[in-house]
Amino acid sequence: MANQSDSLESVVIGDGVVVKGAFTVPSKAVINGVIEGDLTAEEVLIGPTGRITGRVSAKVIDVRGQLHNTIVSEKSLIVRTSGKIVGKIHYSEIEIEKGGEIEGALSQDAEPLTPQPVSVPGTAKP
Repeated sequence: MANQSDSLESVVIGDGVVVKGAFTVPSKAVINGVIEGDLTAEEVLIGPTGRITGRVSAKVIDVRGQLHNTIVSEKSLIVRTSGKIVGKIHYSEIEIEKGGEIEGALSQDAEPLTPQPVSVPGTAKP
């Protein structure tokens, strides 16, 4: 049984519910409806009817529905048989079940690469 403080720090978006905006969830986010916006959580579970269009960032992401845009999984990304991801995917570990779909750029790192200033020898100004 889940600890009460965990459930207070979690969110469930039910089937048929559509929400828009940026969300930060301290614990677990279970998505069976639709999120149009960004989601940051400790753990994200997208159910078979769930869909997120936006940046998703979590330690663990379990996909049974659909994710579109940028996905950052710091620990593990699981794409189930019914799951589909389209976009830029950054992960530490990945598991794709037979039938799971991924379309886009894969990168095995915890965070997306951010552009860094490049120093070219001989071009520095005093």
